[in-house]
This record gives sequence, C-alpha cells and structure tokens, in this order.
Amino acid sequence: MKDQRIEDLTRLQGYIRSLISMRKRVVKLSGAEYLQMTQRAIQKNGADLTWLGMDIDKAEREAHAAAVDCGLADPRSADRYQPVDYHPSSFHHYRHVPSKPRCMGDET
Repeated sequence: MKDQRIEDLTRLQGYIRSLISMRKRVVKLSGAEYLQMTQRAIQKNGADLTWLGMDIDKAEREAHAAAVDCGLADPRSADRYQPVDYHPSSFHHYRHVPSKPRCMGDET
C-alpha cells in the first residue's frame, strides 16, 4: 500500500517540473527577435505565448491544490476553486475545473 503523502508529493513534483519547463519556454518565446521573423512567425509566437499562459495558469492552480494536500500551503477561499473560462483565441473556449484540496471536500 502506497503512502498518500508520497503520492501527493509526486503529484506536486510533476506540476512543478511542468511549470519550470513552461516558464523556460515563455522566456525563450518572449525573447524572440521580431525584426528577423515573418508576419506569420510573429503571429504564431504570440499564439504560442497565449496558449502557454493558459497552460501555466491551469498548472499553477493544480500545483497549489497538490501543495495544500502535502501540507505545504494553506487552502484558498472556495471561489478560487470554481471553474475558470479561458479564451486563448477568438474562436476557442475552454473551461477548466481546478482540483480542490482534500480538506475542502465537495464544498462549492
């Protein structure tokens, strides 16, 4: 039988690794030299940054819930765990339902 704390720490570790990778990618994309890029490449770079921002926000919310489960952070107010709507482009819409820490149960 696995220890729940080890599972929680492993889950948190996965989110942290993902966040580090995404933040490095943001730095790389943000440092792009637009003068040497085509208009299409500039648009793609901007779109990539927008989508990456959405992914980072989702990962941060999940990492926080994992940190609370590990006992490393305090829970936020219940409204912070409500569904979040993302509009990364004019025709895309995504709804993310953040994980709630176990201590919050099924509160809404």
